[in-house]
Amino acid sequence: MKKILLLLTLISSSIISSAQIDSTTIYYKSLENKELKTICDLANIQVEKISCNDTLLRGKVFNFIIKEFKKGIVSSQKNLNVTARKEQIPMVVNGKNIIYIIDYTHKTGFGNSTDSLTITFAGLLNKKKFRLNIEYPGVTFNQELKGQSNYSLRKVNSCSQDEIKVPVNAEYPILAYTPPFDTGTKIQSYCLLGEENVLDWYKKFKVKHYYVIYLEIK
Repeated sequence: MKKILLLLTLISSSIISSAQIDSTTIYYKSLENKELKTICDLANIQVEKISCNDTLLRGKVFNFIIKEFKKGIVSSQKNLNVTARKEQIPMVVNGKNIIYIIDYTHKTGFGNSTDSLTITFAGLLNKKKFRLNIEYPGVTFNQELKGQSNYSLRKVNSCSQDEIKVPVNAEYPILAYTPPFDTGTKIQSYCLLGEENVLDWYKKFKVKHYYVIYLEIK
């Protein structure tokens, strides 16, 4: 009887564990330092941060794909191609040859000792070119997007939501760099975009050009 109960417990734990890693929750965070926020506002630097504390993701990394949309169709995309690889670098220390191992799981995802992960997206527009820095705990990627003064780096969901559930091992939109929806009056809205699927922004709101940042946990 005890063996049966133990077996059922192990099976149940396995099922629960498998279910939990099918998806996870990503939290949107804002700058907590008021002085830094003021400096960024004055310098027109746009900042968005995401975080995750799901330790079941250990061994996985966070990759991003940036897709450019023109009239509702993907016109280009940039893939950071982040992988859970280990890089061996030969070095000489005190006359001895050693191998320094870089584990990119620790730098771009959940390593064995990682309890939480925060990634910062910061961008500055200069002459219609938006320089975007994607800063992981251990490495930073630089990307250049096309934009204008009314483009905003923001979360893709509703302005009232500070978290989003995303699948694991699949691309999922989390951020956008986009102009607002023109209501036809003096009011222009970004939040209304978050009420609809990013693929429908041109069809429903006539947003002719925008970028969507997809997260791929793998």
